[in-house]
Amino acid sequence: MTARPGLVVSLSGRSECERLGSDVSPHVSSSRIAADAGKASRLLSSDAGSAVPAANLQDMSYPDRRTSLLIHAALTRSGCDAATIGRVHQYLADAGAVPMLTRLRRHCGYIFAHSLKTTKLVVHVARDMSVDGSEHAVLFVGALLHDIGKLAVPTSLLNATRRLRKTEIDAIRSHSEIGYDSLSDTRIIGWNAVLDVIRHHHERLDGSGYPFGLTAPDISWRTRCVTVCDVFSALIESRPYRPAMNRDEASAMLSQMVAAGKIDGDIVNALRRWRPE
Repeated sequence: MTARPGLVVSLSGRSECERLGSDVSPHVSSSRIAADAGKASRLLSSDAGSAVPAANLQDMSYPDRRTSLLIHAALTRSGCDAATIGRVHQYLADAGAVPMLTRLRRHCGYIFAHSLKTTKLVVHVARDMSVDGSEHAVLFVGALLHDIGKLAVPTSLLNATRRLRKTEIDAIRSHSEIGYDSLSDTRIIGWNAVLDVIRHHHERLDGSGYPFGLTAPDISWRTRCVTVCDVFSALIESRPYRPAMNRDEASAMLSQMVAAGKIDGDIVNALRRWRPE
């Protein structure tokens, strides 16, 4: 993986939160995560539980097993079918991505929770827009992993409440390339679609995004979908540096971005038909 200047947390290393034994960020409800894990455990005894490869769970450490159960709960509660859930779990297992998601959960809990929320929204959009089922697994895995590069961003920046300097903003923005680099050696059929989402989810249709300033013809539908859901999810979530927007405020912000030619209007319209659980 290419080294990035100014980043002090290694993807393979332990963050300060891990050393302190913290499981989630103080900005995420630990009771909600525990409830989700409990629900996921119950799901494993149901028909949907057959979607989780039992051998994979048995071979996992407790933290990784818990991460898998949280992912399982998020997908199941979103109405994702068992076959697709099974493919998602298999992709994550084959790519060795579950331990990375566990480290993300410990490194910055609200980013992990955001990844789950973004994935739930992507599931809704895919269903609403009648996306072919064969596309679902790679799309959902891309959503789950889109912010994995933030493992390499210090929590002092992710949790900052002050105005960030340009070098600090650049450090945060590097997460898309770092996430891509960390998983680019994976050799699985369909994985390039996942990497495309991870690398380009901050691109904008008008060329104003990063890291490459791509324009509409070069941005895939999968990436456009995760981008819209990522933005909306972030807006309706409370962050250390700002309170959550309500749904109407967030929707208005998306409308402004559509009008400015930055994001896909059809996907935004599909997302507006989403209703919280």
